[in-house]
Order: sequence, then C-alpha cells, then structure tokens
Amino acid sequence: MLRPVEIDDLRELEALDAAYAARHGVEAAVTSGSLAFYARSGHAFVAQRDDRTVGMALAQAVWDGARPTVRLVRLAGEAAARQALAEAVVKSAYDAAVYDLQAEVPGDDPALAALLAAAGWSERPVRSFVRVLGSRGTGGAA
Repeated sequence: MLRPVEIDDLRELEALDAAYAARHGVEAAVTSGSLAFYARSGHAFVAQRDDRTVGMALAQAVWDGARPTVRLVRLAGEAAARQALAEAVVKSAYDAAVYDLQAEVPGDDPALAALLAAAGWSERPVRSFVRVLGSRGTGGAA
C-alpha cells in the first residue's frame, strides 16, 4: 500500500533513511523538519506491507524560473516498493501539471539507476557539486 508521508512516520523513515544514507555515503534526508516539509509537498510517499514500512519517496516541486520540476531527493526501500513509489511520484507530478522530473541517484546505487532508466528516465551527463557552509561544513554541531 502506498500513501502520502505523514509526520507520524518519523521513527520508521529515520531508520530506513539512515540505513540508505550509510550504505550509499550520502547525507540523511529525514529529520522532523524535513518530514513536515515533505508531508505538505504532495509528492512524498510511504510504501507499507503488513503494517511495516518497506520504502519511501521524498520529492518536492521546485521552480527554477523557467519551469516547475519535481525533484526526487530520496527513493529508498525494497525493490518492488521503490518501483511503485517512483510511479507514484510520476503520477503526482503529472496530476500537478509538472512535466519535468529530476532524481538524485547516488553513484553507487546502480539498482536505482536501472529502475529509473527502465521507467523512462534518462541520465544527464552532469555532476553535482556541493558545499556545506557553517558549522555543518566543518563537522561541528549546529
């Protein structure tokens, strides 16, 4: 079963996200603040089976001045759940009349890259550079 993300999902999604982040060397995306944001986005979903969370998609609509884009920040969980969640994000974007989608895929998650490619997503030949400022950038506490 798929449903929109809710604030009450925090504990389960933190654990799922922490495991994904550790496995792929990326920063965790789930905090109480981020979950409150994604719960209002209309593009973030949870996959559950037998009352157990088996996947999540965290996405949001952004506008770069030219056109709106739904940006998929995290797609984590079991393979079947990730496929269903990716489809839910595409449907939510289409229903919102947003026709451009972009996904962040860690370089060491070839299964996610293959899933998206099989669903019609295409890889762009660009790299993303990140700089973190302030105490987070120096490893200190915020």
